[in-house]
Order: sequence, then structure tokens, then C-alpha cells
Amino acid sequence: MTSGVETVTGWEQSIVRRYAPGMIRRSQLALVTVLVAGVFLSLIAPSSATAADAAYPSSSLVIQLRSVQDAAVLDSAHSVRALDSSGTVVVADFGTNAAAARAARDLRANAGVLTTAPNVQRYLSWEPSDPDYAQQSEWLQQIRAPQAWDITTGDANYADRSDPVIVAVIDSGVSPTQPDLVDRLVEGYNAVDGSSDTADIDGHGTHVAGLIAAQGGNDLGTVGVAMDVRIMPIRVVSNDGTIDVAQEIAGIYWAVENGADVINLSLGSDEYVQAERDAVRYARDNGVVVVAAGGNSVSVISYPGNYSEAIAVGAVAQDGNPASFTSRVSRIDLAAPGVSLYSPGWDALYGDYWADVFYSNNKPVSGTSFSSAIVSGAAALIKAVQPGIGAEDVRAILTSTASDSGNPGPQAGTGSGLLDLEGALRAAVYGEIQSNWDRTDSVVASGETTRTWLWGEQPQVSEYEAYSDTQHGSRLVYYFDKSRMEITDPLSDRSNPWYVTNGLLVKELITGQMQIGDAAFQPYSPAQVGVAGDPDDDLGPTYASFVNLLDAGATSTGTVIDTTLARDGSTGVDGRYAEYGVVAGPWIDVTAHSVAGVFWDYLNSSGVIATPDGLQVGPLFEPWFYATGYPITEAYWSQVKLKGIYTDVLVQCFERRCLTYTPSNDTAWRVEMGNVGQHYYQWRYGTPLVSVEDSSRHTASAGESTFDTALIRRLLRVFD
Repeated sequence: MTSGVETVTGWEQSIVRRYAPGMIRRSQLALVTVLVAGVFLSLIAPSSATAADAAYPSSSLVIQLRSVQDAAVLDSAHSVRALDSSGTVVVADFGTNAAAARAARDLRANAGVLTTAPNVQRYLSWEPSDPDYAQQSEWLQQIRAPQAWDITTGDANYADRSDPVIVAVIDSGVSPTQPDLVDRLVEGYNAVDGSSDTADIDGHGTHVAGLIAAQGGNDLGTVGVAMDVRIMPIRVVSNDGTIDVAQEIAGIYWAVENGADVINLSLGSDEYVQAERDAVRYARDNGVVVVAAGGNSVSVISYPGNYSEAIAVGAVAQDGNPASFTSRVSRIDLAAPGVSLYSPGWDALYGDYWADVFYSNNKPVSGTSFSSAIVSGAAALIKAVQPGIGAEDVRAILTSTASDSGNPGPQAGTGSGLLDLEGALRAAVYGEIQSNWDRTDSVVASGETTRTWLWGEQPQVSEYEAYSDTQHGSRLVYYFDKSRMEITDPLSDRSNPWYVTNGLLVKELITGQMQIGDAAFQPYSPAQVGVAGDPDDDLGPTYASFVNLLDAGATSTGTVIDTTLARDGSTGVDGRYAEYGVVAGPWIDVTAHSVAGVFWDYLNSSGVIATPDGLQVGPLFEPWFYATGYPITEAYWSQVKLKGIYTDVLVQCFERRCLTYTPSNDTAWRVEMGNVGQHYYQWRYGTPLVSVEDSSRHTASAGESTFDTALIRRLLRVFD
């Protein structure tokens, strides 16, 4: 299970609060989990355990042994096959799902077994069905586009957005009949004659527009990097094939004044023109991202790309090294593939075509024009998830997440490195995750206040998880010790307090129903892992202990709580606990449970929080149920082993968290959030959540990027 995990390190947290581009994936995540592992089985009743065993996800287990000599513990398996050369990572088949479930329980208690997990299915990242996609897949994988599409492909079909992202293609025009683009075009402008006739007269503009936004999933031709954004065609090429800079300037102003979010300039020459630069600056200052080709002559500076107001793009070949033609002297921000790229085309003789039409000139295109188009698509997707983001902030995200490619180290013509589309989109959406954490936990991390973590020191891992109610069937999830955060719909209103959610984790752990959609659940098993206490605690309740208590009657408000809960799920009454004086608080009609008074006070407490205006004293939870959800059980007293000592602990489970009250703790630590993030991850994936101290499960391969963190911090000062 280690291959799909990204460890988040401390320096990544410190780069920038707003975008945290350090949350770049440093390992390829080409696969997403659709069926994943629930490994803890309920022991409450034999019939429940039998049913849960039968529902186990697979009949075989993937097992990590401490040493090859420990393979003897697998004698009950029908077959065992080594997955590595040392023989310590194996897959063992036990014949039936129920047998595998029982074996998993036994093996977890064996000192010779490091980890065990069901041999679950993996599925490819979402990829479009377009027939010529295979001819594009190499360069799309090079920029990690399929992984990025698990976040978004754009907002053209997003019902809740009246103004989808528009990319102005200032070029030779765009074919209005090209089937892969016809549903992506908006009204454009002919800067040559002032008309609205933006039909292509050369074919170049159609290629550029196709690389940006060719429609995906329509079973036609190819796909664009941002297949669900709009194209605004602006023709600046005269009938004789020339481009007057005046026409280009007019096109830039028209694009800005008519709603473009991104402008692509796949054109250039070596003459500096102040009016052209001022037009580019006007666009940038109005929030429009201008992306320009870096030039196709090795020793020639190319304008407008060389203007600092534009994002200039160089070209790399399939091996990641600079293309033979890309300028080595012009100013370059980053690079993108630019050699042998397929895209929708148009020709005056043959009309619209794709790569499979016989025509002497129908061949893959090359040039920084097309590298620029790819980066324009990337900028458009960033704009889709952050509509209000400024042009310089887009540049900072693109350059700070770019990766080293080809030969190690900086290379002329590639700027900050190769576009990493997934890294850029992760950085763009992570800002809201970071803000959510900042509000309560940044002040704990900095020592401004002393209290328990609400989330944890930092996110430990991230995963793409199957979720049916998303654009393409998966969502990006960040796991903290005490919870997780996810953004199910990156295109929704970022000001909505529920833009970032944190899952009904406890409800899933108790019921054994894993949520894979708004109303879709995968049957698993209730988690038999302690809600609180030491890992070797044998008395305190597990999540499975609450299975039969979800519908228990509510304790009347004001009643002293003295009800007890044992590990096997049985309840009782012990008057000794009345001495603590904890009473039932308000009754919550949504779930028909009362909240214990000590927990109600905590959920409505105030403390030092971080706000855009600085540190303030305010509510820790807003609304009170944001982090926990509503109560789904009553509060129960239990004996829980804490630091080797059996201790009185009050436990109550809510939809998202379980809260504990330990009277013997110091006042500031009496009420705590349980480590539900750790518990849920173990339940779902069958392997412990990576700790900050133990990052051995994630190591970057030799081909992956090494980031100059000081440089990244300098680049991102614009956010402060």
C-alpha cells in the first residue's frame, strides 16, 4: 500500500500559508483507490463477525514480513508468492474472503508480520475515451495531466458557474466547425478587419486551441489539457500570412475587455515594442494571465515572451531536455512538451482533421507555440479552481511546482523546469486546506497557545479516493492524525464554510460502511481499534463497541452520567462515576442524542485563533459541529489504558470525531479529540498512517524533482 502515498514534510508546510505549493506530489500517483481495505473486524457477535468476514474485500492478502524466516506464519495459506527479491513482501491466497479476514486478524497479532492488507483492486486515473488519446498520452503523462484531471478538467459544463474560464487564442483564427472544438468556442474578434469572422486561415490557431481545450470524452479525436474550458478565437493573421503587431495589440485589449481569463500568444519576433508590452501589462494588471511562446530560434530573444509581464514558455522534447529549436537566450518561466504533438487541425484544402486523416502536412506539430498552449491550459485550470487568483500568483504556482526533467540541474531554455500540471492544481486547491488548519492549529504549532490539536501537527499523507459525486469519480484527501480534509468539488464556492469537509469518519468506522459517494457506501466491517488509549489497551471501547448503541435512547439533559461501556459493547451503570459530576447537556434533534456537558462546553469554547487580521480570541468551532458533526452515541464511562495505567475516561462519538474527557488530566487536556485520522486510515488501507518521524515508506525516485526550498519561498513572497 505504500505506492499510492505521499508523505508531507515539515518544510512543505512552511513554504506558504496561502497556496502551500510544497504539497506537490513527489511520487507518481498514476493509480487511484476504488476498492480499498477495511481490516478491523467486529467481535461483538458471532453472526456479525461471520457476515463481516464474508464481506472482506479479497481472498488474498498482501503481507510485509519482518524477515524471510517469518514466512512460516503463512502455513495456512493455499499459496504464497513473493513480490520482491528478498521474499519479505508476499501475496498469500487463503481461498475465501472470510478465511482471508480471519487470517488478517491472526497475522496482525504476530510479531513477524509488519503489515497486512487485502489484495484490493486499483484502477487507472481517469482518462478520456477519445480515439487519438493514445497518440498524446506520452506528453500528457510527462506533465502528469491524467493525475491532474482527477482534480478538475475545467468548468465549461459546471452548472453553478455563470462565467466559465475563457482562454483567448490570439492567432490565425480557429476553425468554427472542428468537431473537437465547436462546443468550446465563444464569440471572438477579427483584429485584422474588425469583424466577428474568426475562422482559421492557416491552421496554426486550431492546433493551439486544440491543445488547450479539445473536448474530452466525446469519442472524437484528441483532448486538450483543459478540455472543459472555453476558447475565445481572436484572429490577428492577415490574408497574406503576416501579423502586424498593431493587430496583436488590438486583440489583447479586446480579449481583456470581453472576459478572457487567460491569453495565449503563440507568436513572436525579436523586436521590442513598448505599446505591446503595455498591452500585456494591462492584461496582467486586470487579472488576465498572459502566456507567450519563448521562441523557436536558439540564439534569438523573442517578444512578447521576453516581457516580464508574460509567462514565457520553452519547449522540451520527449526525454525532458530542451528541444533543439527552443530559445536559450530569451527569458523563460517554465517549459512544456513541444515536439511531435497531436491536436485537432484544419486545412484550407481538406478542412477539419485529426492525426488519422491522410494528408501530407498532417503530422505532429512542434514548436514553443504549442508548449505555450499547454501552459495556457494549465493556467486555465488554476483559474477554474481559483477564479479570483491574480496573474502573478498563477505564475508563482506554475514555476514553484515545475519539476526538473531531462538531464539533472538547470538547463537554458527551460526556466524553473517542466510543467507539473498535477502539482500546480494541488497547490491551487491546497490553500483552503491550509487556511482551515491555520485557524486553530497554527497557533498551537507556533506556541502562541497551549491546547490540544484539532487536526494534528500537519497532514501526513494524501490520497486520491473514489467518490462518485465528483467531476471524474475521485477526490483528493489529506490525512491528519486527528481527522482528514477533502475538497469534493474544487469548482464550488471557496467562501462556503463547507468547501473543505472532513468526512463522516467515525460513522463509517462504527457502521463498517465506507462512503464512496454522497449516498453511496461500500460494505466493510466495523473497526475493532481502540477509540482512545494505548495501542495495547485491552479494556477501552473500540469503534465496533458502539455498533449496537447508535439507536440508544438519549440521556435527559441535566442527568448525571454514570453509564459505562465495555469493550464487548455491553453497557452498565456504576455510581462511582457520578462523583465526577458530568451531566448530559443539550439534546440534538438531528440525531436524537444528547451531548455531554463537558463536550458541549468544549465545542462552544473560545481561544486564540489565526485570522486574516491577525491573532484573535474567537470560537474554536464555527459552527460548533463543523469538526465533529452531530452526536451519534451517548457518552459512556470506560476504563482506558493511558501510558500503561487504566484510567477513567468518558467517551462520546460524533459523526466525524470521538471526544474523550479524562478527569485526571490537567485542565487544558481533559477534553481531547481522538486520533480518528490515524484510525480511519489504518481501517481503510490496512497500513498505519505515515508519521512525521517515519518517512521510510515514501522515497522519491531518482527521476523526481529536488526543490530549492529557499528559492520557492522567495518566489512565493508575493502571497504574503
